[in-house]
Amino acid sequence: MGAYVLVAPRLRLARLWAAEELALAADELEGVLLPYSRDLETPVRRFVRGVSGWEDLVAEVRGLGLPYADVWSWTEEPMLRRLRSLSFRGFRLGIECYGPPLADEARATEELLRLLLRTRVTGKVDVAAWAKLLGGQPPIRDGYATLSLRSVGGARVVEWRYPMPPSDSLSLENLSEESVKSYVNYIFDFLMKARNPDEAYLMWLNHNFPSAAEELGKLAKTLGVVG
Repeated sequence: MGAYVLVAPRLRLARLWAAEELALAADELEGVLLPYSRDLETPVRRFVRGVSGWEDLVAEVRGLGLPYADVWSWTEEPMLRRLRSLSFRGFRLGIECYGPPLADEARATEELLRLLLRTRVTGKVDVAAWAKLLGGQPPIRDGYATLSLRSVGGARVVEWRYPMPPSDSLSLENLSEESVKSYVNYIFDFLMKARNPDEAYLMWLNHNFPSAAEELGKLAKTLGVVG
């Protein structure tokens, strides 16, 4: 089937969608490339193969020092549980994580917090400093599905059909003072006021795309993602 890319924001709702898309393509896939730190690859594989339980995985991820581990587990649970169910059904998909080491993630998180605060307080954007925090293109491989925040040339791409939140749409391709300010405002005006990333996204969506927010909000309540 060549390379396959699922473009989805870091939301529980989006991971539910991506997990179902992955299941539909499982017969054609050899494996999955996940955007998690490579340091999480072994514990993630153990969970997917049924060697450990969900609480074991979450505890190990916390112990490894993943920044915002609780948010990560909330967001990624649907995808990882779907991969586990596929494994139990006999699909032997390769599981690889292509994110940076956790030590690098921790340093990047510290720098991100510094830039967020400075931009919010001063209103000034150091574009060069923000560029250093943005990654390049995600990897693709024939027979593998890549879970990603952006599309990649040379692959079959299936995208989340709702607008991407500013927190996940910032990239080197669209980096500007305006896009950084949109990112910063999203963090302070929506994410920091919400109980979880999905609630923040629905608040932002309602502010900017009310018809889409109404549609997705109903689905989120049905699935128990928001109250």
